[in-house]
Amino acid sequence: MTMPTISRRITFLIGEEGLPAWKLNRLKTLAGLFRSVTVFCNLSQRNAANAEQPIRILSLSSRPNDLCQLLIEGNDAELAAMVLTDFAAEHGTLVCGGKRAKATPTSAFISLPFPYQVYQAPQSNLDKHALLAEFALRVADNENREDTTQEALFNALYTRENVSSTCMGNGVALPHVMTPLVSQIHVFIASTAQPLDWLSKRGEVTRVIGVMLPKPPVREHIVAFSTFSQQLLDKTFCRYLEENTSLDIVETIVLHSLETALTNH
Repeated sequence: MTMPTISRRITFLIGEEGLPAWKLNRLKTLAGLFRSVTVFCNLSQRNAANAEQPIRILSLSSRPNDLCQLLIEGNDAELAAMVLTDFAAEHGTLVCGGKRAKATPTSAFISLPFPYQVYQAPQSNLDKHALLAEFALRVADNENREDTTQEALFNALYTRENVSSTCMGNGVALPHVMTPLVSQIHVFIASTAQPLDWLSKRGEVTRVIGVMLPKPPVREHIVAFSTFSQQLLDKTFCRYLEENTSLDIVETIVLHSLETALTNH
């Protein structure tokens, strides 16, 4: 009987010193101790290389604070992950991996210059309208304002969908509105139990990233979220959102991309 292949992911931010050759040689040595294949993936730069090819990784031009993953696949991936998690923690900021099954809260390493709330709905069985209603309910409960009701927020989302579908393609939908009914940014991250019909010619979705922005918006809101929406046109970026089943990691990818957009602007 063939044993199922084990897969593990270690998510981390590159430290201030970056990844000089001596660190990558250490990674090569550690990865070579196991039969599993380890791939270094820089989510920020959208590129990857085998962990046992340090020269190739150097050519990826990774920078401090880039969000990265070590993707480990093989029969001894569990043991390899435990060892390589220590490497990631020593030379960067560990987000998730090894013994740390639950991701570190994003507030510990991501700083945005505006208040925001994030909600998650993992493996949802809801249809499109029910997901929008769930997003509206979460926001209404958080805002706790007399005029900010679930119905009013749902109507805003539904009206936006009637203008044109917010399916971005590549399995991701971005329902979004700008409204005076909210006082801060709200982000809703959902994964679907099955591919969901978003009533779009661009296909079904498995990840829903909902956004509500206060109106009028501030400059930082526009810069961060306009850049993020452009990234959702990138197949590789969307693949990262789909391949990571943990919504904590998806949240990290989303918020880190917002932070990077503001830093680079």
